[in-house]
Amino acid sequence: MKSTILNTLHSAAVVMTLCTAATIAPQASAQNPQPPNRQDSADQLLYRRAFEVALWAMPAADSFAAREAVKRDLHGKPNDVAINTKPLNSDIHLVALQTQTPYLQGAFDLKDGPIVVEIPAATSESHLYGTICDAWQRPLDGIDVGKDGWDEGKGAKYLLLPPDYKGDVPAGYKTMRSRTYLQNFLIRSISTAGWDAAVEYAYTMKVYPLAQATSPDKTTFLDMSGTVYRAAPVFDAGYFNLVDMLVQEESANDYDKTMFGMAAYVGIEKGKPFKPDAHTVQILERAAKDAQAYLIQISNGVALVPAEGQPGWTRFNLHKEDIAKGRLYVYENADGTIDYQRRAAIDYWAYVMPAVLGSGTMYNAAFVDAEGRPIDSTKNYRLRMPNGFPARNFWSVFAYDGRTRTFIANSKKGRQLSSLDKLVKNPDGSTDIYIGPAAPKGLESNWIETIPGIDLFMGLRTYGPEKAVLDGAYKIPRFELMK
Repeated sequence: MKSTILNTLHSAAVVMTLCTAATIAPQASAQNPQPPNRQDSADQLLYRRAFEVALWAMPAADSFAAREAVKRDLHGKPNDVAINTKPLNSDIHLVALQTQTPYLQGAFDLKDGPIVVEIPAATSESHLYGTICDAWQRPLDGIDVGKDGWDEGKGAKYLLLPPDYKGDVPAGYKTMRSRTYLQNFLIRSISTAGWDAAVEYAYTMKVYPLAQATSPDKTTFLDMSGTVYRAAPVFDAGYFNLVDMLVQEESANDYDKTMFGMAAYVGIEKGKPFKPDAHTVQILERAAKDAQAYLIQISNGVALVPAEGQPGWTRFNLHKEDIAKGRLYVYENADGTIDYQRRAAIDYWAYVMPAVLGSGTMYNAAFVDAEGRPIDSTKNYRLRMPNGFPARNFWSVFAYDGRTRTFIANSKKGRQLSSLDKLVKNPDGSTDIYIGPAAPKGLESNWIETIPGIDLFMGLRTYGPEKAVLDGAYKIPRFELMK
């Protein structure tokens, strides 16, 4: 993986170096009496601006891609709820999700007024847990919903208010005022009674306009299982269509006004059609692809940093101010500047992050094996999960294609494995998980297949992590290279 990333970085760096050199070349000299080609200089300037716009818009691109997927792939509309009635696989292009629980996912649109989201009370077997975010993936009101959220499993009616709402706010709701019209949400249905029970319970969530509160229509659920559902943005020229949707439909944050201006130089301007010609499309395509390569390259060290007390494991590079109330996931530095590059790198691997990390879930990724060697998609690894791993709900081992940020498109359709699955266990109760291109004989049920040559991204999720695993007192096992 490391060599692939470095080669990708080298290519992107060469492009950027050439761009800079072409832009700052002197107008004329004795050796070069001709001024630089005006078209070349203009192209390089467009490329550089498009590259930065692509990084800046990363969180919102995910949100608008999810909305468009509901319309395009499920033939639905905003405020409909997508659900997977079967475990997710590589047909579902959602960023870094797992296969062990059904998801409720989609987009809410507040342009026509407030929306009510009813989260049902938890039962002895089932509960919901998740987050509702604005278009920039900032959790509304700085809270989560469901058992590990504000209602603590008691159920609640969450009232989502648009940014310009000036009407009355009725009693009986948990109000959540959004800074954007588009909302993105991701809610898990978890049940100790099994998959079918979790799906059945998921259908008890309700979504309807506040105007229909006295007699709401039935919530529309759309099954994404069995279809190709492309809810993650592709880094090509079409990526900038998502940026155009953002600019056309939302107001600029104070700290984003300069970048809205930068987008105008790329041809994306509020109130004007975005119609790039064929030549511009080629430049935008290159800028988007190079931006993706750059985000992959800087992941280890920018998006993910060493997890305290857990050798060989990384965690998301979040500072206290990143998750502070009122500043949640704005990525504002101490001097008031916005680090949109770090924001892009983190959101590249994350989708609708919880407002409170560590309460319901914990995510760890690994870039090196137990001996400190870079993990390689051509090799086979084993992760021995001990009996009694400190997770209140379950643990899940994952491997993703770093280029798509979704499931690996292999013969198993990118399956992941967890403590909820029927796995072969060792005599001491531990479970060996195998990741690599070759299946271990007789242990295929415990195997996650990889494809040699892909940018492999793998790690461990803990649902309901205990304090010991959060503070590093309990050492997470590491990936061992198989001979």
